[in-house]
Amino acid sequence: MFESVKAAQPNVVKMLENSIARDRLAHAIIFEGDKGTGKKQTALFFAARLLCENPGEAPCGSCTHCRRIINETHPNVRHISPAKQQILKDSIKALQYDFERTAVENGPKVYIIDQADTMNHYAANALLKFLEEPHPDIFGVLLTTNKQNLLSTIRSRSQILRFTSVPKNALINTLEQEGYDIELTPIAAALTNTFDAAKTLLEDEQFKPFIDAVCDLYNDATQNQSLVLSFAKITEDLLQKNDDYVRLLDLMIHYQKDVIYGKMGHYEKLVFRAHSETIAKIAAMKSLAMLKEELDMMLTLRTRLSRYINERLAFDNLMVTMERRLDHEA
Repeated sequence: MFESVKAAQPNVVKMLENSIARDRLAHAIIFEGDKGTGKKQTALFFAARLLCENPGEAPCGSCTHCRRIINETHPNVRHISPAKQQILKDSIKALQYDFERTAVENGPKVYIIDQADTMNHYAANALLKFLEEPHPDIFGVLLTTNKQNLLSTIRSRSQILRFTSVPKNALINTLEQEGYDIELTPIAAALTNTFDAAKTLLEDEQFKPFIDAVCDLYNDATQNQSLVLSFAKITEDLLQKNDDYVRLLDLMIHYQKDVIYGKMGHYEKLVFRAHSETIAKIAAMKSLAMLKEELDMMLTLRTRLSRYINERLAFDNLMVTMERRLDHEA
């Protein structure tokens, strides 16, 4: 778990490590970033780094402290989250009461406030008072998607660390480690920027049928079949609403990019990795300029799908154009 945190947010982890090494930790740290960028996991990493019995480049993950932190059962690590969409003053006061008493176990204490921007006025002021009178070895981690929703006085007393979109390789590796299909994970990662969004895609029963439809369509293109007829047959029961056309086109755009990568010899960049043979065939049938023009057409259509248009007619026009642009001298 902790190695994946370092891979997902290397800059954040480095700044935390530097602060620990220099003994210059702020008593409150704000983790700001989109959902699914690993803020909660990094907060656990931070707590484990302070309490681990065998710390190295990362917490060991196997000592008693690490295991209980991972399982969220460590008495020195408190978790606060919204109740009925708000964090109330009572939750902050209870935290203060517990942490001001003698520790159940030796070592630092860490509190993690999830969705910290949902603190109501009274809770935020109670936390502010806690920060104004910092206690040694008590550290807070506030998780938020937008730091501007926190009191400016809380922000001014906190170290702010910005979480970026997870690197694609780290996202793919983590998804594969969690048991998701190794053929589908690169595609899900290409379509999303976070673990949560990628998992939602991979657990959607309709995700694979859309992928299969795009792969079948491009395979038919290598067989000199009518793409208009192939498109109608392959998508007959698949496309019901505008969002379905958007999903299909997003996948086609990434497949088209793969064909361009194939034309340029960059097969290591493929998203549809299991279809390299078909990609190579299509790349041999058309010039690079043609492939790029087709991609531009898809991107233009993608913007038009947000308006009221006849989706089926628009896709039929795209199929006709792609079918007629064969270049056997490519």
